[in-house]
Amino acid sequence: MLQAIRPTTPKLQPASLNEVIRASLGLLGPELQNRHLHVEQKLAANLPLAPMDPAQLQQVLVNLIKNAMQAMTKGGTLTLTTGEGAGGVWFSVSDTGGGIPQEQINRIFEPFYTTKKKGTGLGLMIVQRIVRAHGGRIELESHVGRGTTFRIWLPLQERKPRLLEAPPG
Repeated sequence: MLQAIRPTTPKLQPASLNEVIRASLGLLGPELQNRHLHVEQKLAANLPLAPMDPAQLQQVLVNLIKNAMQAMTKGGTLTLTTGEGAGGVWFSVSDTGGGIPQEQINRIFEPFYTTKKKGTGLGLMIVQRIVRAHGGRIELESHVGRGTTFRIWLPLQERKPRLLEAPPG
């Protein structure tokens, strides 16, 4: 568990967001089928390669997809979408579960905060940490009774560290 929460610097390489999504769905396919969930993939064609650590992004996807699966207790639809815009690529994970009440939304990224009987409360904290380490951001939209969408945006350009100039002389 400590390995999961210890931040590691992403090993950025040009990679396909669509391929990372397909690999994540491949890992979770049996569990999705067992839960009788319908999966829709709306993956953008010709998505540019983006600097990312595919293993870390897969961890983000697995955490978000597992949360979505647990939110849909009586079947439902999991939708994965990709796109490009604002100097980056993005993906979203949407479910048709019960949604997140407003009073919980403000706390879901806190360490050890969970609404699940067997949850650790670390999944979304890890997601947030990985996305930030990639220079990206997370958007969340949730409607109680209708479902939740997590949208992750990742920059197409690696951020260059700013170097301090030496004083003249």
